[in-house]
Amino acid sequence: MDETINSKGIKIIGFILSIMAGWIDTMGVKLFLKQRSSSITGRGHLLGYFAYKLDCKMFISIALIVISFIAGAFISTKIAERMGLVGSLSLTGILILIVSIPFVFQHLILCIILIPMAMGCQNAGTSLTEIKRTTHLTGASTDMGINMARGNWGIVRFWLYRLFGFPLGSLIGFNLANLANRNIVSISATLMIPAIIIILTGILQDIFLEIPILKE
Repeated sequence: MDETINSKGIKIIGFILSIMAGWIDTMGVKLFLKQRSSSITGRGHLLGYFAYKLDCKMFISIALIVISFIAGAFISTKIAERMGLVGSLSLTGILILIVSIPFVFQHLILCIILIPMAMGCQNAGTSLTEIKRTTHLTGASTDMGINMARGNWGIVRFWLYRLFGFPLGSLIGFNLANLANRNIVSISATLMIPAIIIILTGILQDIFLEIPILKE
């Protein structure tokens, strides 16, 4: 595989998956969880807040999001070590497809488990490769600042894709959530589309790029 082609492919795959993460995260906030599912930092803050407020119900709900994200990362790692990135991304898409089933998304507890699990799955799968983190911007923003200071503009451009991708996905998610709330589009469709894109991204990268799982 030509190194230049592979490098560009990694940037594009990371960009696409960041869009999907922003899309799914926003759908989760607007339609299901009322909480972010693609990153855990804010959930840590809320765990402390609800512990302070002695709100056991909300504390357990937030803890379940954290645990589900970790579980997704755990399962994704096991699958990636056997099947590669295509396995992790396929599982991510399948989890979102399950949420798109009306019976499932009508039960909040299932959404609280499955949506963060999918995000943990995707983030672990890409983190095991040169694509790196795709479901949040904290690490990307930090690495951009570090490498801007050092003049490593190639790395800055690498992370710039994520900085554009996630907000773009969020914009799509907000628009679709608004349309779903007005019954213009179905909730199922708003979830099925990113799920299928994630699965196809995994398959196509496996065929054309074969992005490897990095050794420890």
